[in-house]
Amino acid sequence: MRRAFVLTLAACVSVAAGARAADKLDYMKTFTDEERHKPHVEAHSLPVPHDFVDGQWEGIIAAGDGKTYFSFSSHGPETNAQFYCYDPDTDALRHLIDVGEWCGEGDEVGKHNTQGKIHSQIYEIDGKLYCSTCPAHRTPERPYRGGHFLSYDLRSGEFEDLGTVPGEGGGLLTMHYEPVRRRLYAIAQGDQTLVYYDLPTGGIHTVGSIEDNPHQCRMLISDERGNVYGSTWGRMIYKYNPETEQMSCLLTRLPHDPKAPQPKTDPDSLAWRSTHWVPIVWDPVTKWYYAVMGHDEYLFRLRTPEPGGHRAQVEGLVQFGFRASEVQPRFASLGMTRKDRTLYYCSYPIWRPEAHLMSYHIDNGKVTDHGPIVCEKGRRVSEIHSLVVGSDGKLHAAAMVWSVEGEDPANPWANRAQCYFHARFLKIDPERDFKNQDAEE
Repeated sequence: MRRAFVLTLAACVSVAAGARAADKLDYMKTFTDEERHKPHVEAHSLPVPHDFVDGQWEGIIAAGDGKTYFSFSSHGPETNAQFYCYDPDTDALRHLIDVGEWCGEGDEVGKHNTQGKIHSQIYEIDGKLYCSTCPAHRTPERPYRGGHFLSYDLRSGEFEDLGTVPGEGGGLLTMHYEPVRRRLYAIAQGDQTLVYYDLPTGGIHTVGSIEDNPHQCRMLISDERGNVYGSTWGRMIYKYNPETEQMSCLLTRLPHDPKAPQPKTDPDSLAWRSTHWVPIVWDPVTKWYYAVMGHDEYLFRLRTPEPGGHRAQVEGLVQFGFRASEVQPRFASLGMTRKDRTLYYCSYPIWRPEAHLMSYHIDNGKVTDHGPIVCEKGRRVSEIHSLVVGSDGKLHAAAMVWSVEGEDPANPWANRAQCYFHARFLKIDPERDFKNQDAEE
């Protein structure tokens, strides 16, 4: 295995996705017959063969071999994130590897959580999948060793550890493949250092710190010249030019919903996702990026600057969340994908309620709230942050689902607002699974 050590980052405090078990936990009520007469989405699901996994942001891809690959994270003290494969032809889910083992930390598997998350995007390049890791559970006596760049060969089945950005702050929460120079750009947590793995040489290189703020952009984008772009905590867009090796801030501010209250400026407040774009999806027809703002779930579109210019084009579009805009905090999920001319987005329900599936038609601007998502036995879907269109044409999702008492896992690490949930793989067929769409709310 190739390992490269390039920098040591400052320590940062991890935030567990689920609260520890308190005195009493309960169960969400299952979907009722009355609710079934209203607009909703009836998803089909498969249970994940690990009770301890409890979250996922991004980390999903419909690969060229027809299968969907994805990860689930773990915040438990003894178990790592896990990597899976779903085959639409056989409707079967298969566990592939413990992510700690993938990172060469097999001696710790089953003893300590060394690699709790794959929260990056996953890319397919020349028959291999690429992603990166970040921490989920760490303590002062067991600091994080660093984030890894990883690859998986779809043909041979070989898992490879490509290298590490070491240190407590080295978790690679964000990763983007830039095809012009064939680089995997990542943001190391802690001091927000931009780094990249160079595919031609196998080396890891440091670009520099992006901004003095602990909260980072969850997705990067790039243009046809190899420039890389991200958002800042102050709703600005930054650019890294690999030709000059310089980072700069564009004179373009990201939009927000004019009807929604704006977030607090305190970086320690719950509005930590507030002023970044969160999901961002490319449309090759219009040649715009479509993105949702983190604080108010406001949909907008973006074009990167043209050669010789310095301004990006940004246009606010429409509110894309299902809740009233005055309800705070809003936040946005990473669960957005494009199927043909439609964007599908899973709104962020803020833990206790249920996620709604939203759609936006790119050509006519129509927004539809398809209603809450429910799966077998009336299980309500709590959150979806990983969404992709599978080779079968269905929406595939790594989802958090409210548990049914006596049937589903009740892991104390997997609860939201004192209510149990568990991980499931979801399939949604837009042609068949949208129910009572014309019924009145």
